[in-house]
Amino acid sequence: MADAIIDKDYYKDYVCSFFSDNIGKPMDKIHDTNNWCGAGKMIAIDAAGTFYPCIRFAQYSLRDKKAIIIGDINKGINQNLLRPFLSLDRCTQSSQKCIDCEVASGCSWHQAENYDAAQTNTIYQRSTAICKMHKARVRANNYYWNKLYRKLKTKRTE
Repeated sequence: MADAIIDKDYYKDYVCSFFSDNIGKPMDKIHDTNNWCGAGKMIAIDAAGTFYPCIRFAQYSLRDKKAIIIGDINKGINQNLLRPFLSLDRCTQSSQKCIDCEVASGCSWHQAENYDAAQTNTIYQRSTAICKMHKARVRANNYYWNKLYRKLKTKRTE
């Protein structure tokens, strides 16, 4: 895909979200208290009026765990049940390996996937199921940007 985009000059008129120059670098420590996922801030509601921290915490969205319910239309949202989602950040859920990863920027996570993949009923155990895919995307990005840079540099010097 990178070859086609660059060789046919598609990059001049189009943007491909696979190729971002913002991914594949170590994370800046200022992002350690940020959370990638919006669970707890984007409440979902089902047809029965049950509230979830996100649609991925509804039973039909989970593989192995029970749904996490934070309220309903009659009782409202239980803020104590919501609190763990609002306190999550990069460091409270990531292993040291993830925190120190050399290509961590652009690597995402989702609280429901963390919960569904965890050995216990926690949202504080980061799933690394996408690790290999993220690293492959970083390698593809490096290829794309290096090839594009070489092409643009050659055109400027002609």
